[in-house]
Amino acid sequence: MTMTIDSQTSDRLLTEIERQQKYLDKLPEDFEFPLFNAAQALESQRRSGYRNTAAAAREIVDNAMEAGASRIDVCLAKPKQLKQYQRSESINAIAFIDNGSGMLPKMAQYALSWGSGTHFDDPSFIGKFGFGLPNASINQTRQVEVYTRTKADEPITMAKLDVREVKQHGLQTIGDPVEASLPDFVQAYLDKHGLPFDHGTVVVWVEPDRLTYRTLSTMREHLLDDFGVTYRYLLDRASIYIDGKKVEPVDPLFLTPGARYYLDPDKGGAEQSAEWNIAVKYALDPETGQMVLSRVADEAELDAADPNVVAMGAIYVRVSRFPYGFAEHKDGKAETDAHRRFEIRKSRRGMAFVRAKREIETVDVFPKSLRDQAKGLGDWPLLQSYAYHWGVEVRFEPALDEVFGITNDKQTVRPIEDLWRLFASKEIGIDAQLGREQTFQRKMRKAESDKRKAAEARQADAPTLGEAAAAKADSVAGQRPRVADHGKADAREAFEEEAKRRSKVNKVSIDAARKALEDEAKKRPYVIDFYDEARGPFYKPEWRHGTQVAVLINRQHAFFQTLYGPLLKTPDVGQAKHALDVLLIALARAELTVDDEQASLWYEAQRERHWSSFLNDAYRSLQQTMAPVDEETAEHETAGNPPGEDGDLEKAA
Repeated sequence: MTMTIDSQTSDRLLTEIERQQKYLDKLPEDFEFPLFNAAQALESQRRSGYRNTAAAAREIVDNAMEAGASRIDVCLAKPKQLKQYQRSESINAIAFIDNGSGMLPKMAQYALSWGSGTHFDDPSFIGKFGFGLPNASINQTRQVEVYTRTKADEPITMAKLDVREVKQHGLQTIGDPVEASLPDFVQAYLDKHGLPFDHGTVVVWVEPDRLTYRTLSTMREHLLDDFGVTYRYLLDRASIYIDGKKVEPVDPLFLTPGARYYLDPDKGGAEQSAEWNIAVKYALDPETGQMVLSRVADEAELDAADPNVVAMGAIYVRVSRFPYGFAEHKDGKAETDAHRRFEIRKSRRGMAFVRAKREIETVDVFPKSLRDQAKGLGDWPLLQSYAYHWGVEVRFEPALDEVFGITNDKQTVRPIEDLWRLFASKEIGIDAQLGREQTFQRKMRKAESDKRKAAEARQADAPTLGEAAAAKADSVAGQRPRVADHGKADAREAFEEEAKRRSKVNKVSIDAARKALEDEAKKRPYVIDFYDEARGPFYKPEWRHGTQVAVLINRQHAFFQTLYGPLLKTPDVGQAKHALDVLLIALARAELTVDDEQASLWYEAQRERHWSSFLNDAYRSLQQTMAPVDEETAEHETAGNPPGEDGDLEKAA
């Protein structure tokens, strides 16, 4: 028994079977059940696929390059008459203009259908699938027009696809091509830039309704940035212009001379830290019946006639290392090259896959689960903030598409597990190299952070709690430190030199300067200060202002980096730091006040030759022992930062 369902009834009020009947009732009696129902299929296709306008636009640019174009222009058109609520900078149409070979009239018609490619038997360059033009176009607009000619003395042919004209049921076809003139805004653009249209193709997205950016300026920057990275290896064979502005190559590894923001390594630029050129074959294993990717050590193994071989080729991998400050995060607009590099790296952190010199995508997730590791897929680093400061790129040819899992929209890669196993093998070890890059960045950034924080360590303006406690101890004992006879000459000389300096700087008499120094020493008999000496002792004592005991802590010694510096970072400078100050003051006081000159020399020798060298070695060992295994994760957890945020390290560089 056939049920009848009111076609106006909402789907939400129907059971699944009733809903099925509702849509079956809409079919004509002569419906032949084709493979695709065009109208609904096209609407579904419009809502899937491309992550942004640039990704869709790449398909049109790819076709132009395949057609041998030496110049490709993207023209953005504003509406002639604004609609209600429409901005003056709105985009009414986008035209892709190339000077390639052009198309025969019927080919223009054929090119608007799915699967109409001409490179299935020769997939040596970008194109292969025959989906690009219609697929990308309807994703962004409901109407796409193709204007083309192969010779200057031939008329221009136009074919179009308008989703709104596609019937709900029945056979669907692309309309016959017709002779036509170029759209006015396209002709105006060509005239403005002095460009002929003797041969080539113009693809026009008419009134696009799914653009990522709606205004000319933001769309222009969007395309310039994306195309600069995507086509960085192809811009020497085909120039690309966005509204008249030339696209410049951008290498996100910053290793390519001539690309934007490149800097020679001798001047502080990025360095290539590793590279591999790996010959591989993807073949059927006769014994297991499984497809296997393997490295080829001998070219004799590459036999194109072998029926078991599905694909063979070479994979080129390179790793880039950035020095400190090369890519630097700052708030606000990017006004320096270092900041601009960081902005590029923000969307390119991970492994970049480049197919036929055209980037597909940057993968930012490596196999990381315990199951992945158990399957031999490698021990890959966690891609967080350190990954902004190194890069890795994988280049391959279309012959290896099956290995890399290239999709028909050329947006994503899905590498087979064997590829990760190959990369992580002992003979190659790309995962281990990237782990070393993480470690290098951690150590370098910690060292720079320590330097920066050490430089911030300064003598306090007022007596610290530790200094005050030492002064009170003198009052309790009724004995203030005095200069030993053997040290009085040096103390007197230092006092006079400081008095002369103060007299000159403050423009007062020498007597007034002396009086000020004496008063300062009485008010503050002990002072903690800092100095820098790469191989110097961890502290050194000296007399200041005649009778003031000064303890100078070496900011470049491991004692400061491991113990004293971290204590300075505690909230409100805790009790441990002040207690340590008292201990250092006691040592300095004893050394400076000892009457026996031989004993004084013994103190100095112990401090410089024994205590300092021992502490340096021990603290360095302690630093290495306490370094976390997963450095970045541990650092984030300690700092309280959520995954992916870097706090001070990221802002530093």
